[in-house]
Amino acid sequence: MDGEVGRMRLLVEELSLLARLDAGRPLESDHVDLRRLAADVVEDARVVAPDRTVRLHAPALVQVTGDGPRLQQILNNLIGNAIQHNPAGTTIDVSLHEAHGTAVVRVSDDGPGIAPEDLRRVFDRFWRAEASRSRARGGSGLGLSIVQAVVHAHHGTVEVTSPPGGGTTVTVALPLPSPQDRPPVPDGTS
Repeated sequence: MDGEVGRMRLLVEELSLLARLDAGRPLESDHVDLRRLAADVVEDARVVAPDRTVRLHAPALVQVTGDGPRLQQILNNLIGNAIQHNPAGTTIDVSLHEAHGTAVVRVSDDGPGIAPEDLRRVFDRFWRAEASRSRARGGSGLGLSIVQAVVHAHHGTVEVTSPPGGGTTVTVALPLPSPQDRPPVPDGTS
C-alpha cells in the first residue's frame, strides 16, 4: 500500500507541474551551473545503477538562466529513462557544451533503441512504448512530457533520435544568457 501511495503522490506532483507549465506560469529564474547539476545526477545514477556505465563529458563550465530544480528534473528523467529502459551493461553518456548561443545537453545510450514508429509519440502524455510494461516498472508515461514542457518553458528545444541498429540520443538545447547577463566565472578561490 505504501508503494501505491508513493506512486499516486508522484503522479499528482507530475500532473500538477504539467498543469502549471500548461498555464504558462513562470518558472524560477536564477543562474544555474549545468555542469554541477549534471555531475550530481550522474553520480546518483552510478549509485542507483552500478551495472551501468554512466559517463559525464563536460569539459567547460556551462551556465544558463533558469529554474535549477526543474533543470535537474530534466536530467533525472533523461538519465533515469536510459537506465530503466535498457539492459544491464548499457553505457550512458551525458555530454554538455555550448554551441551557437545555446547550452546543449545530450544523453545517449548504446541500448536497443526506440522503434521508428514509436519515436513520434515519445513526448505524448501517458504513452509508453511497450503496452505490456507494468506501471510499477514502466512509470506513468509522463517523464518525457515533463522534459519537453520544462525545456519549452525555458525557451529551449528537445529532440529524440534513435537510428536503426540501436542507441538513443536525447538532445536538449537551452538558450544561453547574453554576455552582459552571465555571472562571473568562479576562479576557484574562496
